[in-house]
Amino acid sequence: MADTLAGLRKSAGIALLATRMNFRSHLVHPGEVLLANLGALVQAVSGAAVFMLALSASGDIHGWTLAEWAVLTGFTTVARALWNTVFFGTLDIPDMVRTGELDHYLVRPASPLALILFSKVDTDVWIEIVVGGAMLGTALHLSGADVSPAVLVFVPLALIGAALVFAAMHLAVTALSFWLRQDAMLSMLIWRLDSFSQLPMSFYPKWLLTVFSTVVPFAFVGYYPCLYILGKTDSPFVWALPLAGPLLFLPAVLLWRRGVDRYSSTGS
Repeated sequence: MADTLAGLRKSAGIALLATRMNFRSHLVHPGEVLLANLGALVQAVSGAAVFMLALSASGDIHGWTLAEWAVLTGFTTVARALWNTVFFGTLDIPDMVRTGELDHYLVRPASPLALILFSKVDTDVWIEIVVGGAMLGTALHLSGADVSPAVLVFVPLALIGAALVFAAMHLAVTALSFWLRQDAMLSMLIWRLDSFSQLPMSFYPKWLLTVFSTVVPFAFVGYYPCLYILGKTDSPFVWALPLAGPLLFLPAVLLWRRGVDRYSSTGS
């Protein structure tokens, strides 16, 4: 146990050092970071404007008002940005396996997965967190929902859980590259499906809601947590929702380890 804890502390220290180096490397070219964040801002605003126009014309859709939809969008935007901050490097796993670059991580005196997780950060996460957080707070006020102390405690826990749900799905898919060798398209498919989590699941037919609650659990990213945040449910089971992320991330890590065990270098 002592050796395990010492190993975890060592990996955490190296990961934090790698994160600091990543942030500093981005700040070497501040103009590039600024342009990336401006691009993300334009994308976020334009996407929000389209749905706001659609919902403002109809009043509400499937029981969701414009403000309630904005709460869901703001929540999922922050959750996805949190995932980008820590787990963005996992998207490179297929290329690492195919080219043999993974060898460099396997010979280092720390957890390879921890090193990969903190090897890269997305440069436009800052504007996504700011925009998503502002949208979440403003829309929550406009929605008329009862922001109780319990809700204020629940929101950060649910955001961390939602980020881990994103992380679990992407890590599981990229870990398949140990068997498939080429899974870039599958990873891109999950990336594109992320946008489905920003719409209330009541918009979709029941069979698709079942898919998003089981096979690709995007419903746990924002829809189910926001039902509680908006006062649409008072079930005590909502407090188990933040656990969905860790529970899904654990088998994804096990799949990664199985993949590493069968990994054979390209020798390049």
